[in-house]
Amino acid sequence: MIAEMAKHPGNYYYFFPTYQQAKKVIWEGKTKDGTPFLDYFPKELIENKNDTELKIKLKTGSLFQLIGTDNIDSVVGTNPIGCVFAEYSLQNPKAWDYIRPILAENGGWAIFNFTPRGRNHGWKILQQAKESEKWFWEVLSVDQTKAISQDVLDQEKLEMPQDLFRQEYYCEFLEDAGAVFRGVDKCVYEGSLAVDNERTYQLGVDIAKYQDFTSITPFDLTTFKVGKPERFNQIDYNVQKAKIEAQYYKYNKGKMWLDSTGVGEPIYDDLYAKGIRVEPYKFTEQTRRDLLTNLQLKIEQGIIQLPRDEILLNELKSMHYELSESGRVKMFVPEGLHDDTIMSTALAVWDIPSKPIVVKSKEDMENLKQFDAFKKKGLLTGSRYLR
Repeated sequence: MIAEMAKHPGNYYYFFPTYQQAKKVIWEGKTKDGTPFLDYFPKELIENKNDTELKIKLKTGSLFQLIGTDNIDSVVGTNPIGCVFAEYSLQNPKAWDYIRPILAENGGWAIFNFTPRGRNHGWKILQQAKESEKWFWEVLSVDQTKAISQDVLDQEKLEMPQDLFRQEYYCEFLEDAGAVFRGVDKCVYEGSLAVDNERTYQLGVDIAKYQDFTSITPFDLTTFKVGKPERFNQIDYNVQKAKIEAQYYKYNKGKMWLDSTGVGEPIYDDLYAKGIRVEPYKFTEQTRRDLLTNLQLKIEQGIIQLPRDEILLNELKSMHYELSESGRVKMFVPEGLHDDTIMSTALAVWDIPSKPIVVKSKEDMENLKQFDAFKKKGLLTGSRYLR
């Protein structure tokens, strides 16, 4: 782009999915050896640089600007002759629809670079390129670029979901490559979770933050069935505690894993003070990942059964992986959706035995409580339960 700016005066735009991403990646970004990307502009050609609008004007009369396509209005009425659409598979495709006629009129050009994100508009434009003699296209996997050492690649393969690994490093266009939970529909059972005095239950409680919902999910340790989550929000914390306590007694004083992060900490303290069998679970990036990975494996392997609850099933199907700018894999639900029933269900099935337990008498139930007490004191290790 810089070479074209020097040879052919005009407006040149470099598009990213968001303005902030454009600023971080190019305006403030550096190569692996620490060279700022903006240093590739010859200093003797720069007339001025605008840090607020992310613009560089050359003495040749050319203008370079970084633009986020999250603000579509910013590209309307522009008059570029050269454009780069970076991370195109994550961009709003309407930006290309708006720019395309202008480039056609100006005899301009466009470049699209991206990592696959399923068979979306990025995949479609690649198919168009393949079918046209006027386009250049190229798909380069890590085997061709050698950008990652084999040792690092081997470690990444061990730590990443395999579909995501194939997508990110081998540029495979996979449907739902980023889906966290697979095989959800195969685990669904009909009916509701029965409450039986001779069964043992465990509960997961995700505490509401801001506009989120508090969610309580029961789990039957004798059938490995998840119950329908009870979900509520915008109610007083004393009422929330009362509802949580009611579920505890409803499900035979089942052991409870409770989100004790932030506002959940005083709720945990109050419930524990009442003698309720509650365990705290503080969310960090790592503990959240551990919790979700455990739920993911139990669903994929068909170990647990899920209720036909529309909210829970939709949340599970909406959660996807994404790579952060630092290269870390994150699990998230799309903006505007919630994950409270996912988290309460993940808590409900945390640290459960490998097989359903059988509790035949009150004496056995008392033994199970004593086991939990010994484990809490560090007198037992692992997660072995009475069978």
